[in-house]
Amino acid sequence: MKGLSTAPLAVRDASAVARVWRACEAHDDGEAMETEEDFVGSTKRPSMDLDRQSIAVRDEDTLVALGWLVGERQAFVHVLPSYRGRGIGTYLLRWTQDAGRAIGNKATCQTLTENEHAARALLEADGYDRTWEEWVFDIRLEREPDPPLLPPGYAIREFVPGRDARAVYDVIDTAFGEWPDADAGTFEDWAGETLGRPGFVSGHIVTVVAGEAIVGVAVLIEDEAAIWVGQLAVAREHRGRGVARALLTRSFGFGWRAGLRRCGLGTDSRTGARGLYEHVGMRVTRTGWDYVKPL
Repeated sequence: MKGLSTAPLAVRDASAVARVWRACEAHDDGEAMETEEDFVGSTKRPSMDLDRQSIAVRDEDTLVALGWLVGERQAFVHVLPSYRGRGIGTYLLRWTQDAGRAIGNKATCQTLTENEHAARALLEADGYDRTWEEWVFDIRLEREPDPPLLPPGYAIREFVPGRDARAVYDVIDTAFGEWPDADAGTFEDWAGETLGRPGFVSGHIVTVVAGEAIVGVAVLIEDEAAIWVGQLAVAREHRGRGVARALLTRSFGFGWRAGLRRCGLGTDSRTGARGLYEHVGMRVTRTGWDYVKPL
């Protein structure tokens, strides 16, 4: 990488990180989704050590590529389109593996879309296995959604951070923990990234209760273009009763009242939830796969 320098990322790089990430998304998939708040929120995890889990590639003072590790195995690599073909992606691929081993990760995973042909070929040649299929769904709202319907004994309750945060996390952690290859998270990391995200308000968490117990949760992410359902979880014993559909309807309504006419979410083939999202009128706008390699 002649003429380029490397160093860890810092929180102050949020604007530059978003610029690079969004340029890559726009080039590869036709639409940019990543925001500064996404990066800053992830740095709020107590476990996040940017000195060990990130790398910036700069041309003089300009960020042109980056690598970033989140959780037990997730890796992100982005290289500005105008800097591709110079070996930067290969360098960062090696960095993700070396940095992952250094912090004790047992595997590394990158999620690549159907349009990232060169990156997919690079990972496949390096021994990565293609595993779970990933989708981005969205829906364009033409009117305010009807109030959500719940069976008797269930209700939507306002989220109060000091009262509800731990119970909300427990529902999410238990539900997501049912998936194969699920990462083991912590409440502290979840709270830092979710409640500490810039712009977070209590309305960004929707809860359904049965009696006094929280049994369903939707965590929303609001940006200038859309409302995103970042996490959706229902306790196993309360599934099949319309709770997830009610959470989605309430989330769409929140977006409508915020002046947003687009709602989206991401999911993968482990969850078995694709049919639910299609049933409420959402459609797939982006497809990709997880590529995994043991370390």
